[in-house]
Amino acid sequence: MVFRQRMTAGLRLAAVTVLMLALAACNATPAPTATPVPLPAVAVDVSDTALTMPADVPAGLVQVTVSNSGQAPHSPLFARLNDGVTQEQFMETMQTDQSGTAALALVSLLGGAQAKPGASQQMVFDFKPGNYIAIDMGEGGPPLMANFTATAGSGPAPAAPVATVNAELIDFQFTLPDQIKSGAQTWKIENKGGQWHEMGIFKLNEGVTVDDVMAMMMSETPPEGPPPFEDVAFWAPMSQGQHAWWTVDLPPGVYTVMCFLPDFSSTPPTSHLEHGMVRTLTVTE
Repeated sequence: MVFRQRMTAGLRLAAVTVLMLALAACNATPAPTATPVPLPAVAVDVSDTALTMPADVPAGLVQVTVSNSGQAPHSPLFARLNDGVTQEQFMETMQTDQSGTAALALVSLLGGAQAKPGASQQMVFDFKPGNYIAIDMGEGGPPLMANFTATAGSGPAPAAPVATVNAELIDFQFTLPDQIKSGAQTWKIENKGGQWHEMGIFKLNEGVTVDDVMAMMMSETPPEGPPPFEDVAFWAPMSQGQHAWWTVDLPPGVYTVMCFLPDFSSTPPTSHLEHGMVRTLTVTE
């Protein structure tokens, strides 16, 4: 009898405990979710006569939008001056050193996307604190240039963009998917090689192969008529160890990706293209 009473009391206590725990769970305040930190935004305007942008930008991940208000394509190249190097020193070295190797030794090249007339390009760079230049060599005119400083701030850092396409630039090849979807894609570009690299993206005309394009590029005779491809997109030279994100919108088709930069380690310097730095890419619906 006593055992039954104790068992019954124990069951009642257990039931009350379960009920109280359930009520507490229903009334509990949910843990607050972290609000994503937005990327700082920097606007760059380039025309046929000027390149303008803020003189001060935050260090770290920054979204950069380049808008072309000119009549010709423009490809601003972003570069960090080595510590102690001035803009004047860099420009003087560029003008006096015909090989370009001395000027390259003064900076780290971050790359940059070409913007066609009336269009814009969106990129994300990881700016280390320091002094930078944005330079556009244009098409025959004097270079357009702006200098800016990246300064470290306080507060939480934004998250890196989520890449849908990973493009690795190495000596001497591109690591890319064989196929990607058409439309806007976020490319993460990384130079994992020991040399500088760039990326020209060309859409092949119907029936044209990469071998056809290579034969045309390597020929000493200028091609007759228009080229058998469309110059769709371009990523400017990037130093080894650098990375960035780029929003690329490609229509369906077959593309070739090429690097034309010189290999200064060879005598005489030969292009990376001659080393075989070319890749076929298919963009599907």
